[in-house]
Amino acid sequence: MKQKWALIPDNTDVLITHGPPKDILDLVPRPAGFHAGCQDLYNRIQQLPNLKLHVFGHLHMNHAIVKLGNTFFVNASVCTESYEPINKPIVVRLR
Repeated sequence: MKQKWALIPDNTDVLITHGPPKDILDLVPRPAGFHAGCQDLYNRIQQLPNLKLHVFGHLHMNHAIVKLGNTFFVNASVCTESYEPINKPIVVRLR
């Protein structure tokens, strides 16, 4: 995926991907707990100085928002791990 992530423009301020970057809202508790995010995506994000918001889903059990530096990371998965569509929307206000 490294070549695909390299296509993200350097001046990106909002990024939407299917899955998370490594170590950000990507913990999978079973079987033994591991981080399932993409290391290459994480590396590319570190090169985006204007990034304000990264939205993704895929790992349903990690529905949440965190702010790291100047960037909000949102796992916006609507469904729970058992595919019940009950997760509430997450609202982010960018200034």
